[in-house]
Amino acid sequence: MNNKFYQVAAITFLGAFSSMSYAENYNSEFSAGYIAGDVDAEGQSSDLNAFSILQQVYLSEVDTSVGPLGQAAFVSRSSSYSFGYSVIDDVNESDTDIASAAIDLRHKDTGLIFSLAYSFTDISSVGAISDQVDVRVGKYVAETTAVSLEYSREKFNQQDGLAEDVVALSITHVGTGDVGFAIEGSLSMADKINDDEQFGIAVSAAVYPARDFGMGAGFDVSLAEEDNDRVFAFAEWFVKPNLKAAATYYISDEDNVDTTGFIIDLSYRL
Repeated sequence: MNNKFYQVAAITFLGAFSSMSYAENYNSEFSAGYIAGDVDAEGQSSDLNAFSILQQVYLSEVDTSVGPLGQAAFVSRSSSYSFGYSVIDDVNESDTDIASAAIDLRHKDTGLIFSLAYSFTDISSVGAISDQVDVRVGKYVAETTAVSLEYSREKFNQQDGLAEDVVALSITHVGTGDVGFAIEGSLSMADKINDDEQFGIAVSAAVYPARDFGMGAGFDVSLAEEDNDRVFAFAEWFVKPNLKAAATYYISDEDNVDTTGFIIDLSYRL
């Protein structure tokens, strides 16, 4: 589904430094991330390294006056467009390049949501691998609660144009009190390229004891004979109102390939 980098790991002692200065509103956010992991494929071990960048531009100013800083765009129902690029040094010592673009429209008054995303994957030793399109429609059913339905289709160019389809129903809620929190869950059904159907459940939760600091955990599991599971723990800290440092520790098991690693992410808002 969505190409995603999960946010942040155990740096809880940073909460002691979370005396919040005034956070200005912002119009764009630039993020850079690095992944370092260990891969074990049926007894064969190797290193995994990846780097990513993402530029997100908002169509109107994001209000940071309500709720956790890390959830400001969701709470203020801010529309945006973004461009991203990732390069992965995988287990076969080939570079995998992923380019992406997306637009996310949110109507402040009606709460309607429409998102469209496209990504392209290329492996240096093989060539163009896949194209993926994601479409999402949804609505804010309460002030800081949204429900959405997403359809994703990934076409594999090296396998006679075979495609994988995924449909997912998601709900997100953000609490904006003195101690903020965020909860997200989804149910998905995938039509795999081997014609098998695979159901999945994903849940994540975060708590924000201060507006500039949050930590949490989550999991993503498939209800099928084939393994495709992931668990992670994260934390984030706004070192300054417009500068965020984040880290994630994750463990995944996919088709007898076990991966553990860290994600480090820095974001700057303007």
